[in-house]
Amino acid sequence: MDIHRVLPYKYPPSIAVIGDICLDLYYFAGTEGAEVSVETGLRSYSVFRSKQDLGAAGNVAAGCAGLGARKTDLYGVIGNDCWGKIVLDLLAKRGIGAGGVLIQDENWQTHVYHKIYLGREELPRYDMGNKNIPADKTAGVLLDLLESALGGYDCVIVNEQVPSGLHSPCFQEKLAALIERNRSRVLWFSDCRKLNNRYNYTIRKLNGREAAEILAARGASPEDAADPRFAARQLYEQWNLPVILTLGEDGALVQDEAGCAECNSLHLVKEIDTVGAGDAFLAGLVTARGAGLSLRDAALVGTFSAGVSMGKLFEAGHPEAEEVIALAEEGDFNYNPRLARGEASCCFAPGTEIEVICAGRQRGFPHAAIFDHDGTISVLRQGWEEVMYSTMVDAVSGRIGRSGVPRISAAELARIHGAVSSLIEKTTGIQTLAQMYQLRDLVTAFGYVRKEEILSPGEYKNIYNTALLASMERRLEDAGSGRLSADDLTVKGSVVFLKKLAAAGTKLYLASGTDEEDLRREAMLLGYADLFTGGIHGSLGDIKNDPKKMVIRDIIAGIRAAGGSGNEDRVVVFGDGPVEMREAKKAGLFAVGVLSDEKRRYGRNPAKRERLVLGGADILIPDFSWGSELARICGWE
Repeated sequence: MDIHRVLPYKYPPSIAVIGDICLDLYYFAGTEGAEVSVETGLRSYSVFRSKQDLGAAGNVAAGCAGLGARKTDLYGVIGNDCWGKIVLDLLAKRGIGAGGVLIQDENWQTHVYHKIYLGREELPRYDMGNKNIPADKTAGVLLDLLESALGGYDCVIVNEQVPSGLHSPCFQEKLAALIERNRSRVLWFSDCRKLNNRYNYTIRKLNGREAAEILAARGASPEDAADPRFAARQLYEQWNLPVILTLGEDGALVQDEAGCAECNSLHLVKEIDTVGAGDAFLAGLVTARGAGLSLRDAALVGTFSAGVSMGKLFEAGHPEAEEVIALAEEGDFNYNPRLARGEASCCFAPGTEIEVICAGRQRGFPHAAIFDHDGTISVLRQGWEEVMYSTMVDAVSGRIGRSGVPRISAAELARIHGAVSSLIEKTTGIQTLAQMYQLRDLVTAFGYVRKEEILSPGEYKNIYNTALLASMERRLEDAGSGRLSADDLTVKGSVVFLKKLAAAGTKLYLASGTDEEDLRREAMLLGYADLFTGGIHGSLGDIKNDPKKMVIRDIIAGIRAAGGSGNEDRVVVFGDGPVEMREAKKAGLFAVGVLSDEKRRYGRNPAKRERLVLGGADILIPDFSWGSELARICGWE
């Protein structure tokens, strides 16, 4: 989908949201300057920053407004208190209509979630409004207001989120009847935590857990209830309307009359916060569907909207149209998530250790082949992950780039280790400098280094490179003196395989996130630089132009310029990292993942499997000693 053909919407919809209105209050606290109470002896906390934002139905409405709805109105109930006034102010600032927001004087507090963060740790939440009782009269007036205004809307969203909120038995009965009377006037959507079975004639958006609970209550076996495709199909047949099932890291499913379609999850490199992601998905889905997109394309807009939300830490993260466009332009997806996690479901070609995920057969050897270097061909840099891990942990915890080392608790140190591991896992294969930009963001986010002492990405890269070269020094010396040959420093069979492809007329390209000067020197040292007639492409210090992306784009452009559009399947990408797999997938190329064990130089390294499958690999090989079998499976010979 070309996002620029979608956003901004040519025919933006008008949307009403009815449901539980909540206020999110954020407190960012610390112990600096805090006292121990003289009266109670209890320690106090200093609140250095606070903010207020819309939650629940208000969050959905904010998402719709930010994504370009022509008009967004909110319907619900607040209390006659200061919190309700803040809600009204926030709605006005976002241009959301509040004519349907009623004030109930008795038995109602505005729903408020007090969210307290001590550093990066979220403390127990304090909630207000958990004993609210909606008056039957209030429910009647509210629904009369909505029905009288229905002619002005394209879509209505029903939100149900809090246990003691708007959806009393009386309200449920009246709203269900209103929807039935007006089921053909507007598109109705519902997103409920406990009432998914209640509101008929709506397109339901629910998550996997909610779907499993419904099916279990109907007597489905635990195995069937936990199967998302089975659940989506059963619920579609039960409700006779489309069902959208969100599955977190597994993406989403859209079940309608055309069958079940999968919407891949996004591969997000930066640290994420999932609070509000479901609301953002719903807002993106409904605004896109109301603007005329198919439900499946609308779900993709919802996925990008949720991705924008998750990139905003310590807030619900209302997406804006410009942010969705930016993410869609450069965003990457995860593929085959259930297969990636379930190695037991591997499908191997008979008599081989080659895992076949999607076997595409070609006639003859490839027109071109793009190879990653480190871990795919060369093992000179074996152990780079450990070096980078140590460098990043030291940087985030303040051992690099500042005077004095801060005291860090064991729990917080564990969070740092987890964040660094995740960063390396998600960025393996991109330019080193780009990884260091992510490191700088991580250093800033954890806050153990004063702003003025945080180093530049280039400085962090120099520290890492110095440590890496020190770890490589012995191998480089032995290679230069002849004590180690190319066979000792490459993945088994790789050089023989390169020569086989070259002899068959395949044009070879080498592309790596390593600095180009280092890449050329190492390829020459190992004796195969001359095989890459398509060029050796490494990082030139420009993070906007990744060498792997540029090589793939140039090859595709060359094929099309020569009148060969549609022959992209004659181009193959080899690599041991997810970046090259995703670039191949986006360009429609065949992707071979290399599960190389860089210490032994042969055999299968299962630690690489998940990220390669998620990256979109079509076939997985342990090493290139299986080159002949690979050529046979792919139909090259």
